[in-house]
Amino acid sequence: MNGPEASPLPTGDPAATQAWCRAFFAQLVECGVAHVAASPGSRSTPMTVAADRTDGLEVSMHLDERSGGFFALGLTRATRRPVALLCTSGTAAANYLPAVVEAFHAGVPLLVLTTDRPPELQGVGAPQTIDQDGLFGTHVRWATTTAVAGDEPAGDAASVAHQAYVRATRPAPGPVHVNVPLREPLEPPADDPPPMGLLPVPPDRAPLEAGCLDDLFADGPPTTGLLVAGPMDPTDDDRHALADLARATGWPLLADPASGLRRGPHVADAPVLAMGDHLLRSSWSDGHRPDVVVQFGAMPTSKGYRLWLDRVGADRLVAVDHLGRFPDAALRVTDRVTASVGPLARHLLDRLPAGHAPDATWTDAWTEAEATALAAVADVVATAPFDEPAVVAALDRTLPDAVELVVGNSMPIRDLDAFLPTDARPWSIRGNRGANGIDGQVSTATGIAAGSDVPTVLLAGDLTVLHDLGGLAAVGRLGVDLTVVVVDNDGGGIFSFLPIAGEDHVDHHRLFHTPHGLDLSTAASLAGAHLHAPDDPDGLDEALAASVGAPGLHLVHVRTDAATNVGLHRSAAAAVDTALQAPDDDREAP
Repeated sequence: MNGPEASPLPTGDPAATQAWCRAFFAQLVECGVAHVAASPGSRSTPMTVAADRTDGLEVSMHLDERSGGFFALGLTRATRRPVALLCTSGTAAANYLPAVVEAFHAGVPLLVLTTDRPPELQGVGAPQTIDQDGLFGTHVRWATTTAVAGDEPAGDAASVAHQAYVRATRPAPGPVHVNVPLREPLEPPADDPPPMGLLPVPPDRAPLEAGCLDDLFADGPPTTGLLVAGPMDPTDDDRHALADLARATGWPLLADPASGLRRGPHVADAPVLAMGDHLLRSSWSDGHRPDVVVQFGAMPTSKGYRLWLDRVGADRLVAVDHLGRFPDAALRVTDRVTASVGPLARHLLDRLPAGHAPDATWTDAWTEAEATALAAVADVVATAPFDEPAVVAALDRTLPDAVELVVGNSMPIRDLDAFLPTDARPWSIRGNRGANGIDGQVSTATGIAAGSDVPTVLLAGDLTVLHDLGGLAAVGRLGVDLTVVVVDNDGGGIFSFLPIAGEDHVDHHRLFHTPHGLDLSTAASLAGAHLHAPDDPDGLDEALAASVGAPGLHLVHVRTDAATNVGLHRSAAAAVDTALQAPDDDREAP
């Protein structure tokens, strides 16, 4: 017995589909998008070809969607222009999730374009088909699934692209997700569709609301205050505005290494401090409690800062963040201000009463303590074994005046926080501090290198590099110059700082340090990289001098020991505490 005759599946009109896709990308270019990071696939064919045929768009191809997502994130940060991601359907789209999460928490405007099966192929077991509607959940600013491309006029595509760009860039930047169903046949015609009218980008004129800070500054700022800068991507104007605010108020500025404020000309005559973690762990800080702390950006890396808030705190803790995160890991925030840091700092400077002079006693106490801490830490590093602090010292000593230094999470960012002083050289120091994960770091650095006109260096741990071997292998194929300094302690060295590391009844080494037993130097051969394997400071200096800014991929493999690094961090903290307790006459200048 024959069953009912099956209805034929609907087919698409290749010309109408391509017109829709071309209108979409033409609108993105009109808005200011210049790059699409695409991964190959069948279902995405009409969109990939349309992007490649659109004037003003550069298309890079990425074999691994997770790596491609982080590349786009890094390129967006380096160029300050949103980058579009493009992939086929199914788990390819799901592999964007780690980069989307980081972009959401870091405020990076990514345009995530996933292609999909049409409605008639959903829920019937069609291959490479999953539910992509709302795939990224709450980790995007906006998400939509369009009509099947080509079923609606091309003007609708331009409208969706315009809305996606606006929602990705304002009021709080972040990723957006556009899911585009496509019907076969997927091959586009050779002829170009006719041009069409495009939509202008509306101006971004968010009002500045300083909130409680207007009241605090009305009669002049309190005498004892601190500015604390967490991870963020400030502009040059932001840096100078915050330095001017620190100078005018006399409030020291504690700069996280990933804040963009620890290095640059702005530090020359402003009280910008690098040793905040050591200072706030010391007993000296107990006697220097501020009235007000103004915290900018994401949560600082320093655990000492969080412990200090618990131990000493302040009358007012004001969190300033243009993304509305208001990090409050210590649960001590009293006031929240949504504002961009540079415009807010300029606004507060304008609020200062005429003739206002800061209290030099308060400022000098912190800057002198910083000098004492710097000298104590330098002494520890100078006499220490060749380990992670020595790597930081070599970077400080050897890297050029202008450089992009990308720092991996886990121990490298903490090593930088503990051992890298301020300096007037215009370094850009960046880390993926939105969600603080270790994945995608090589790919992020590759994106930053692709969008920068100065040398790029990645400082990362061994597990971080192992998490992104696909990104390492892509560097040469993408034609990017990058130096990767990998500190290899055969596992997760940061877990050696946990209290459980000292418990005899727990196999800490196996369960937490997670030794991998791999020789990471062999990754150089896999990725076509130049290998450098220094085993002392002079060798590291030579490796950095030979690789930074040189063509191609360079892997600088430094073997370290987790227990040694733990001891050096604790020795540095103890040395600072001891030095700050000494009588003033006994303190040595750095």
